[in-house]
Amino acid sequence: MKIKQYEKKKKIILSDLMEARVYLGLSKSIWDPTIVSYLFGIRNGFCVFNLEHTLICLKKAIKVIYRVNHSNKQIIFVGFPDSEKSKLTKIYSNTDHLYISNQSWINGILTDGKDIKLYIHNFLTNLKLKKKKESDLFYEKFGGILNLKKKPSLIVIYDHSKNLDALKEASKMGIPIISFVNSEGSTKQSDYPITGNFSSKLAGGLYKKILKHSLN
Repeated sequence: MKIKQYEKKKKIILSDLMEARVYLGLSKSIWDPTIVSYLFGIRNGFCVFNLEHTLICLKKAIKVIYRVNHSNKQIIFVGFPDSEKSKLTKIYSNTDHLYISNQSWINGILTDGKDIKLYIHNFLTNLKLKKKKESDLFYEKFGGILNLKKKPSLIVIYDHSKNLDALKEASKMGIPIISFVNSEGSTKQSDYPITGNFSSKLAGGLYKKILKHSLN
């Protein structure tokens, strides 16, 4: 699906955002002030996102992912909604892009990976001597970066607040960042922040839909 064709579905996407309650942020008591320009207002002490702004953020992000993907450059996706794990894993497996779970990011993957690479090399060299449990834990933790051979061209972070280390490393390396930011996160840490609450099951389905169309 081409970008222009996708953008024609603006009203459908906006209704999806409403249905998934993407507009409902967290308590103002823990908000990050950088989020204020993306809000519709405060209701009963909770942040309420302006979904027109969220839609603009989404359209920008879709274009960036689409262009990087069709330039045959590599993207790292960090984290995904649990409700869509199996479907997203299948989408990623059909591309040359990499996926790393929230729990598997290791400081130094991008900036100083010599020790990590040495450990991975030694483990794979002795893989036949490892127990199944050891191998399973290894692939769960490192499987997403085994094919990381060079600096990626883009990082897409699903859960901003759980991946601050990934944000810092990508920023230090000058890698463009797309990040889904709830009201407690700083929009200044991403090149393309997507503001809103994407934690619901319906929002997870929307995330999958966005990636599926962007990577086709």
